[in-house]
Amino acid sequence: MKSRPDSRLDLIVIGGGLAGTAAACLATARGLSVARVAANAGGPAFAGGPLDLLGVYPPREQMVRDDPWEGISALIEGSPRHPYAVLGLDAVRRAMGEFLAFADSAGLRYCGMAERNVTIATAVGTLKTAYRVPRSMWRGVTALQDRLPTLIVDFEGMKDFSAAAMVEVLRSRWPRLQALRVTFPVRFPGIDRHNPLLAEALESSETRAKLADAVRPHLSGVLMVGMPAVLGIRAGDRVVADLEERLGVGIFEIPTLPPSVPGIRLQSAMEEALRKRGVQIFDGRRVVCARTEDRLCAGITVGGAGEWHETMEAQGIILATGRFLGGGLSASRDGISETLFGLPVVQPPSRDRWHRGSFLDPRGHPVNEAGLAIDDRFRPLGEDGSFAFENVFAAGSILAHQDWVRTKSGAGLAVSTAHGAVEGFLRYRSGK
Repeated sequence: MKSRPDSRLDLIVIGGGLAGTAAACLATARGLSVARVAANAGGPAFAGGPLDLLGVYPPREQMVRDDPWEGISALIEGSPRHPYAVLGLDAVRRAMGEFLAFADSAGLRYCGMAERNVTIATAVGTLKTAYRVPRSMWRGVTALQDRLPTLIVDFEGMKDFSAAAMVEVLRSRWPRLQALRVTFPVRFPGIDRHNPLLAEALESSETRAKLADAVRPHLSGVLMVGMPAVLGIRAGDRVVADLEERLGVGIFEIPTLPPSVPGIRLQSAMEEALRKRGVQIFDGRRVVCARTEDRLCAGITVGGAGEWHETMEAQGIILATGRFLGGGLSASRDGISETLFGLPVVQPPSRDRWHRGSFLDPRGHPVNEAGLAIDDRFRPLGEDGSFAFENVFAAGSILAHQDWVRTKSGAGLAVSTAHGAVEGFLRYRSGK
């Protein structure tokens, strides 16, 4: 076994999804020394780009919320164990504000309305409610709102985006919508669709010029052009602006199925900003074990490719490992377990109660609210009902008593609970 030097930090964040990334951002903004460790750091690539805060509540009634803050107030009153209720409305506001400010400093511009959600059309023609959208998508919000004459463009070979299907689904809501299919200017032999490859190709001015030439003859009467969200792997705003100048119309991106290029942009921009601030980022590293004693976690042992292990020590740990997909929770015939510390998991009393009889039951499925219960400092609870470890905190979808999918609150939950976990650590360290 190859040993590596120990490192002593303020915080170790375990998890590479949005909650782990947000925790690292918020912690370093407070002057803390931070390391982020993740076996898989591609969580944001599964998001389409828009940031949701709360789009639906109560989910059983499918009540769409134009005002997310009004919805969160209702959620706090109706679901007192939800993480938003543990935080409180003001803390959720601060969390989103701080995260968006950090994103802006990293070169990621998000647009929206101060107190309202916005509506954006997706690649399959459905309408998505979001709190903020990347600037590259903003013209799509206004085009839908004002029903502007718009051309939707797709590329031959894309399997997850059809302009014609999108136009057909949206026809009643957006009458002046047209579809166009063009050949992508760059060929990728043997590959039907790979969104990051298309986005990388559009970083080239020559490729953008050819794309503009293919679209230009079809712009009669058109004010806006929507394209799949592949307009640049790094500089989406710059690519959009260049295409607007070449075509003389507004351009916007449309969220696609994973892998999400806007999600990749978010991940790469945030990680670059974190590294500049001194955050140690360890991707592709699996946490082998945690060293605990007397309700304290002194550090973790991390393994990577090969047989070496590295010991890392910190004053606090933030667990942002996600649920089943992220590996934070594991399901077996005996129940659901937390995979690192063996923390107790809030879950239905037996496996046959995980799901209801109907897949589309308006009440949702109980297993979707399984996770870790927390105290007011976001410390996971042990079997006795008090905190399991004094310096271990949890954030993101691993938390119990929330169903972020049905309430359209994934980004808001990730960011705000990361804020709660970081603040919980600061209270612990100060002795309050």
